[in-house]
Amino acid sequence: MTRWRGARTLRGVFGAQTFFTAFFTIILPILLVAGVAFVLGKRGVITEQRSLARASLYFFSPALAFVSLAESDVNASDFFSIIAFALGMVVILGALSWGLARWLRFDRMLTSAFLLSVLFVNAGNYGIPFTQFAFGTEGVARAAIYFTVNSMLANTVAVYIASAGHSDMRASMRAVLKMPLAYAALLGLFFNLTHWSLPTPLLRALELAAGAALPVMLVNLGLEMARARLRDYEWRVFLAAGIKLLVAPLIALALAGALGMQGLTRSVSVIEASMPTAVMASLIATEFRARSDFVTSVVFVSTVGSAVTLTLLLLLLGYDPK
Repeated sequence: MTRWRGARTLRGVFGAQTFFTAFFTIILPILLVAGVAFVLGKRGVITEQRSLARASLYFFSPALAFVSLAESDVNASDFFSIIAFALGMVVILGALSWGLARWLRFDRMLTSAFLLSVLFVNAGNYGIPFTQFAFGTEGVARAAIYFTVNSMLANTVAVYIASAGHSDMRASMRAVLKMPLAYAALLGLFFNLTHWSLPTPLLRALELAAGAALPVMLVNLGLEMARARLRDYEWRVFLAAGIKLLVAPLIALALAGALGMQGLTRSVSVIEASMPTAVMASLIATEFRARSDFVTSVVFVSTVGSAVTLTLLLLLLGYDPK
């Protein structure tokens, strides 16, 4: 049974047995599923990803957002602190990455891709299974809130950023309004606050779709990684991945302290904010032709690197795999 002992010493964190136990029990199962999809993509068994990606964007993810919020029992204080934390992370990382892009003189399209790579985390298909294995059902309830906020931002802010790379503001706003996840999340929150419930057949259908969302997104993760090509953007890819894996956790810890977050809510929020680049960011970049090759490369590098950084962060937060 998983136990928590508060903050750990560096000696405890870097103990080989502790590290590898956490890695094998939490991260490896997730990477194995994505790895199968990666191999299928590399071998050409699955050659068409766009339809699966669109099914995730327009159906499975909205269903998961609705069900997660409609059925959430997290108290109001934790609920709103997670929302504030998720929004704060996007604002801080957005200012940092936009400033870097301007300083490094990225063109408009590369700036859009760089922002997509840094701002949006893999809170769903990586983050939710991770929290399930590490924190149990109470952790998943909190991770689902973070995922929903991140997904709403991805389906609004990210869509605007992706389309702004080659469209005017009016066209970008139209693209935002076409994305269903934000509407599904707001509807789920409404049902939660009013204690309304859907007819049983409809609710069960949405629960089935929500249950399919995570494996579908993990398959998308593996297929996206199979498409990665680093040769065109090498140092920029590693810059974006470094911000995701090294800078974001430090910002997350500082922001959680500033907001007074504690216990499980703090741990889940920090872990979620430190996830690698979102597959959804790559899907949106593909949908709106915003240099998806760059975003996909960052997804690949940050996902591989996260196997180490997330394990270390988890242990620093007090996870005891014994």
